Amino acid sequence: MNDYFTLSVTYKNKEKEYQATLLQQGYSYKIIVLIGELEVYFEPDEERKLRVVTMPGQDEKYLNNLDKNLLSAISEKIEEVIK
Repeated sequence: MNDYFTLSVTYKNKEKEYQATLLQQGYSYKIIVLIGELEVYFEPDEERKLRVVTMPGQDEKYLNNLDKNLLSAISEKIEEVIK
C-alpha cells in the first residue's frame, strides 16, 4: 500500500512543496520524494534517522549533485511528519 502526501519544506527562507510517497516494504518503509523530475528515496538507518539511498537504474550523478542541505531539510521534515 502506498500513501501519497505533500511536504512543505522551508529552505533558504523559501517554502516549497514536494510530493512524497510512503512505500511500505514488510516491516520497513521508504519515503519517495519528487525533487524536480528525480525520485529521491529516503529510508531509516540503524538509528532510525532517514538517509538517502540510491535505487537501481537511478542517475547517481544527478543525485550526488543535489543540495545536501536541502536533502537534510527534507529528511528533518519527514521525521517531523512521521512521529
